[in-house]
Amino acid sequence: MNAIAKDVEAATQPPSLELISEITQFYYREARLKDRQQYRAWMDLLTDDIHYWMPARTQRYRKDERAPSIYDSAYYNDDKFDLDRRLKRLETGTCWTEDPRTRTAHLVHNVEVEHTANPDEYRVYSVSVVYRNMNEDEEHTLYCHREDLLRRVGGELRIARRLLTVQQNVFLNKSLNVFP
Repeated sequence: MNAIAKDVEAATQPPSLELISEITQFYYREARLKDRQQYRAWMDLLTDDIHYWMPARTQRYRKDERAPSIYDSAYYNDDKFDLDRRLKRLETGTCWTEDPRTRTAHLVHNVEVEHTANPDEYRVYSVSVVYRNMNEDEEHTLYCHREDLLRRVGGELRIARRLLTVQQNVFLNKSLNVFP
């Protein structure tokens, strides 16, 4: 049996309520860490080989079913080194878009868990909503469909892959200093 067939077979096995609860709680903790801007603690939730990817959205006709490529334009197409570099920039204190700091509320909805052929990895679909308030009167809401690959590392869940499909074609924000 090939790897795709094994993944399909594994995905048909329903996850336990305990697993769904564990993953949902993991996402709630991740949201809290990001809302409190505890980004170093958030980085601990990522695997060393993380791929954090949010391709730019393009308007296409229905018949054009091409999937985005990592070579296309993207808001994020980062590994752990790139994410660390983004955090270091925020930590300098000279990031003008973060002084005063952005206030956020990360919401996670529609969590759906699937097994994969690897018993230590789970494919998880969810919807992320990030409300963002900057300065006195700037408000933005970002809606993303997320497709994650969660992996157990040392018994703990970690994010190994995150694909964020943003629903807006055009961002009206001045900056994107949040991690959906």
